[in-house]
Amino acid sequence: MDINITPQQKVIDYFTKKESRWGYSLFLKGIKHFGYYPESKEKLSMAEAQRLMVEKLHEKLDLETNSLLLDAGCGEGEVATYLANKYQFRVRGVDLLNFSIEKAIQKRNHLRLKDKVEFHVMDYANLDFSEEIFDGVYTMETLVHASDHRHALKEFHRVLKPNGRLVLFEYSMCPPDNFPPRLRKIAEMVIEESGMHSLPYFLHGKFPEILGSLGFTDISVENITPRIMPMLRKFNFIAWLPYQLIKLLRLERKFVNATAAVEGYKNLAGNDYCRYNIVVARKTEQRNK
Repeated sequence: MDINITPQQKVIDYFTKKESRWGYSLFLKGIKHFGYYPESKEKLSMAEAQRLMVEKLHEKLDLETNSLLLDAGCGEGEVATYLANKYQFRVRGVDLLNFSIEKAIQKRNHLRLKDKVEFHVMDYANLDFSEEIFDGVYTMETLVHASDHRHALKEFHRVLKPNGRLVLFEYSMCPPDNFPPRLRKIAEMVIEESGMHSLPYFLHGKFPEILGSLGFTDISVENITPRIMPMLRKFNFIAWLPYQLIKLLRLERKFVNATAAVEGYKNLAGNDYCRYNIVVARKTEQRNK
């Protein structure tokens, strides 16, 4: 990796590259998170499964109408506008990507949610918000992109009200030494090229320790990996044929999403190398000085 590129720029570069922009736009309509497939409903459309994942978020937030939320890494604003439109939450969404925020604002305006939703180009590790103003903070597969997850979580803690809720939809992984050599090499490449700087610190079972050390309490972790596998299976189906040429030409690093889709499904199905988790925590009622 170029040492002159900041971790934030690495994330921006990943989401700006043509493979990412075309893929997220064409297959996911700009939504950058997995879908939730209940048991016996594995044939749901990706859009419906993604909607159910946001419903899972609403369930885990467990907050009253008109609560103020921070969407940390809001992308094009789909989650924020959905929660505001259906559940009457007020939401402040922040993201590093100018073009994502532009689309999020267009979506908000189209839905006439100006009074409930704001979007800002901002690094969630350096929030321009006052202390203790949010009832809830959430991430949807974005904390893995933080250059310093502890600093970002401290910021979340700072802006949360006492007793406020934190909900993280995030990946974890087993220790790298547990990976087969070839898979470990692929995983390291995917982590580097997609700017998932914090994923190596999110080892299975570590979230309670990380959050507990920063003043969060009532921490729970739910492994829902089986509930996202149908979507990963679809990604594998879409990417499998192009990936054969990518692999032949040794272009895996340039087409990291296709690589992750095919190699991820092939190596993760039935194994425990990576997990998809819902992490819920609460800020203690007394501020952590």
